[in-house]
Amino acid sequence: MEDTAVEEFIPTSIQPLIAAYLHALEPLRSHFYGIYIYGSIAFGAFEELESDIDILALTHGEWTTQELAQLNALHTQLIGAHQRGNRLDVLYIPLRNLGKCNRKIAPYPTIQNGNFSPAGYGDLNYIRWWTVKNKSIRLLGPERSTLPFEVTWQDVLETMRNTLHGYWVSRARRPYLFRRDDWFEYAVATHCRMLTTIEEGEIITKSVALKRWRDRLPARWRPLIDEAWRIRYHLDSPSLYRWRPKRAIEILAFMKYVRERGDKALEDLLRGERSGVDPETLGSPSITLLRREM
Repeated sequence: MEDTAVEEFIPTSIQPLIAAYLHALEPLRSHFYGIYIYGSIAFGAFEELESDIDILALTHGEWTTQELAQLNALHTQLIGAHQRGNRLDVLYIPLRNLGKCNRKIAPYPTIQNGNFSPAGYGDLNYIRWWTVKNKSIRLLGPERSTLPFEVTWQDVLETMRNTLHGYWVSRARRPYLFRRDDWFEYAVATHCRMLTTIEEGEIITKSVALKRWRDRLPARWRPLIDEAWRIRYHLDSPSLYRWRPKRAIEILAFMKYVRERGDKALEDLLRGERSGVDPETLGSPSITLLRREM
């Protein structure tokens, strides 16, 4: 580990895995410009049973077939040797693509859910880049704040809008997905996170978002949040819904509610930008509270 002080921010339980990962990369060291932890660890909200270990690695040069095989092999070894090895999710992004999203770049090596791909895509968007720039933990390379790219809060908000109207609308056309516990929990928690980002100008973890919005949203949605919490932490307990299709209908209605509410908030933020008000300030918790009081 390049800077041992970083261990203060990494949960003790995964420090051996991180150290082993960095050691395993040594033969390929010339390929790496910087390595950064983002996600729940960077936000100080790592959950032993739930959280992935999200890493973004910035790389130099082209990978040979032999080097990609070596990269695959080291991840396979880590999975075999460490209990949480299969939760190590890494995006290997060429430095020339710094600050760019998936739609603008060619496939790149990834390891996700224990599966290595020499040319794939991860969840690379402006939210990830904003987190890397502002919240990440440096394992190797320049300090995060000095990385040569810029990402604005407006970029983050545009990602929110695209996600609401793109990814989630397409999933809503497949309602059978939400009969599954994992999809249901993911949808509820993610929509609560998106509300936080849009209305309060903050990026938080799924668990924090569920807690925050349980008592803030209209009472109709409280059972949805309680059900998502049950799935996340008490899966052995009985469902709050006797009929799964009813649960699926409710989550679709909730997604529509968040989309419409998010659109209204984004419209206000964009209007503020056109009038010369900083959209990031408009989205801050204090300004949000002031707007509600007004």
